[in-house]
Amino acid sequence: MVQSIDNALVVEFSGMVHEAAQQQISRLRPYTKIMQMSGDTWAYDGLGTVEMREIVGRNPRVVFDDIAHLRRRINRKRFAVALPIDASDIRGSLLNPQNDYASAISKAALREYDRVIYQAAFADVATGRDFETNVTATNDGVLVVDATAGLTYEKLLEIKQNFIDNSVGIDLGERVFITATGAEHTRMMRENELTSGDFSRNFVVDKGTISQALGMDILLFAANDAKPVIPVASSQRALMVGSDRGIALGISKEMEIKIQERTDHHETMQIVVTMQIGAVRTEGKLLQRVNVTA
Repeated sequence: MVQSIDNALVVEFSGMVHEAAQQQISRLRPYTKIMQMSGDTWAYDGLGTVEMREIVGRNPRVVFDDIAHLRRRINRKRFAVALPIDASDIRGSLLNPQNDYASAISKAALREYDRVIYQAAFADVATGRDFETNVTATNDGVLVVDATAGLTYEKLLEIKQNFIDNSVGIDLGERVFITATGAEHTRMMRENELTSGDFSRNFVVDKGTISQALGMDILLFAANDAKPVIPVASSQRALMVGSDRGIALGISKEMEIKIQERTDHHETMQIVVTMQIGAVRTEGKLLQRVNVTA
């Protein structure tokens, strides 16, 4: 007879997965605008900018100004991971705090958060009241920087200037980030302007890893994963540079964990973890695409 799983086991394992997720944290999620979603599609409703006008004379008529309404569709996507567990391993493995199940599941979920956010950065966006207009990243104002000869200090200055000229990352509290793999990290570590105390007293290099460049947080991703977060096409890698205002992350359902009996297999239980999320670019000028050689 298949061993049953009591509620305490489910609650304890669920707590372990969420604790592991909190300890590891998605790299990109902290740099997004979080929204709660309902339904299969959801809209991000943002506003453009508006400027004040000088009023001349006495008792002038009111003249209304216009402000752009940025309505963009977020498509909900469902993700799952299912692991079979032999009944004889249930008590010993799942209740063992040293087991790797919780860590493996939480890492899979967090990588998917990063992939969804990354894909949204450069994807086409459905805009308009009824989402009738399709806007490409280029037409949306996402600038492209050619760093195929290397992510040098000069290229980082170009990226920084692009943001400054578009009033991005210059307000108090706004955070800007750049993604990178090991190759780009190595190149940046060779730039004296980023690592030498002769140029900075911010100590951006900690334990052999560079954490900031020109005020931009550096988020590192593996290049050799089976499903890398940073995509590669035609021997080029597309790095994402952005403001924490640039991506809206819609969450329909956080990680839900179920431990179920599988009657179609001998003495087998299954752990199923599901979540439903989506993301959309909020405004093109808040993001840049930096092409480097893969």
